[in-house]
Amino acid sequence: MIGTRLGSWILESEIGRGGMGTVYRARRAANAVAGSERAAVKILAAELATEVGFQQRFQREIAILQQLDHEVIVAFYESGVEGHQYWYAMEYIDGSSYEEIREERGRLPWQEVLELAWQLAPALKHAHDNGVIHRDIKPSNLLCVRDEADSDGPARVKLTDFGISSLFASPHLTVTGGVIGTPEYLSPEQAAGKPVTKRSDLYSLGIVLYALTTGKTPFEGEPIALLHKHRYGQFDRPSRIVPTIDPEFEEIVCNLLEKDPANRPGDAGVLFRRLDSLRRKLSRMEAIAMLPTQSDATRSVAEGTGHATFVSRAVRAELEAQNRGGPVKQFFNHPFVIVVGFFLCVGTIAWTFWPANPESLFREGARLMASPDPDDWEQAWSRYLDPLETKFPDHAHRDEVYVFKQKLDESRADAKIDPTRRSHRPIAEAQWFYEAALRHRRRGDDAEARRILEALIDAYRDIPSQRRWVSLAEQELDLRPPLRSAPKTARALQETIDRAKKLEDEGKPEAAKAIRRGLKELYRDDKAAMELIGKE
Repeated sequence: MIGTRLGSWILESEIGRGGMGTVYRARRAANAVAGSERAAVKILAAELATEVGFQQRFQREIAILQQLDHEVIVAFYESGVEGHQYWYAMEYIDGSSYEEIREERGRLPWQEVLELAWQLAPALKHAHDNGVIHRDIKPSNLLCVRDEADSDGPARVKLTDFGISSLFASPHLTVTGGVIGTPEYLSPEQAAGKPVTKRSDLYSLGIVLYALTTGKTPFEGEPIALLHKHRYGQFDRPSRIVPTIDPEFEEIVCNLLEKDPANRPGDAGVLFRRLDSLRRKLSRMEAIAMLPTQSDATRSVAEGTGHATFVSRAVRAELEAQNRGGPVKQFFNHPFVIVVGFFLCVGTIAWTFWPANPESLFREGARLMASPDPDDWEQAWSRYLDPLETKFPDHAHRDEVYVFKQKLDESRADAKIDPTRRSHRPIAEAQWFYEAALRHRRRGDDAEARRILEALIDAYRDIPSQRRWVSLAEQELDLRPPLRSAPKTARALQETIDRAKKLEDEGKPEAAKAIRRGLKELYRDDKAAMELIGKE
């Protein structure tokens, strides 16, 4: 076959062989229409090309690639039939598969796997939105691409091999109840011979993330045993194998591996938002960690810059800044004013942290506890009353402090906030927004609180780890005022209804119905809202 021309392409070398055919690297013929210079050409095996079923499956693979257009999915170029040879050309990727990388490296850093998942989720969302379920997500179908100009930069991933993909609306070409896919990466519903859904791809993606992070798949064994384990078996959490894995990323992986599809993320878009949120959070933490610290001055000495030089540079910069300011700024930048300000600051700090007596601690704590804002109560306890209890256990105000502590505990219970959670791990995203909504409600801004709670429910309703906060948000919304007194919410509701109508106009009635079902469920106790929803 080497040297054969198919369409615009001349076959150069074989790069892969599978059950349905062979893939060749090819170059564009000299007299062909300009375009990409390289391609991967897949040819249906000769012994299968005469069977109608395999011809249909091959043509279906071509049809699937033709309707997908995403930077993370290999691009389709052209197809044809030469004699009895069925073939198509697609984007050529000069890189290793993640299966090859796993065999070489054992396992990848979880940060690298997070980046891979962050790239893949939108590609799966694109495929699912176009009615395509891949059904065979595994490391060998994920290709690693690196920029030639920056070989040490972050890798890009390409999703390939839609050979056994299914179209939501297409007739099945497989035997009913048959199992198709790779046993190690099959979803429980595939293992049971049940119909696949977009959440089946998410389960397989979860196994990929688990395997790349830990170096092994969650279940191992013979094919029949694997089918049983996918349906009923329990796996070791990734942290038992990789203790350094981020807890939130581990939770995402485990959520993808839920047996019941309903407990997995609702779709790849929901998954992407979780991954993107974690990615941004980690970036913020990394940026904070890189901020200058007190040790920078010490480091400057080690690098040959003495304290005197360090201070002289700072003074010179300050004097230069003085000359650039106006009269008022120059006054406050005057050395005498700066020195006086410095000693005032030192005095204030010293007074603040000077060992307090029991009476002053109680007096300040009682003052804050008299505030209507529960945030002041938290400050009263942490800064004054708790030190009072710890340092002076026999103080004269134990009864009053006991009453204050009960008041604070009741406030925490009402807000459904666990004060110990923050000290053990980063606060959950949904919890952060839930508490923000409560702060707005305490300040009397019910419209803003309601907006945040509704958005929280929309974004995290399908995330098991956030269910507690979604449930609390729903409880808070039960106390919301009627729609007619909340114009912001009315506008948000109308925008959502308009979105459903637009989806219907675009030929996506199921998506529109899902939105309407959700609205009716959310606003079933709100007569004004139900009237607005019912008019559409």
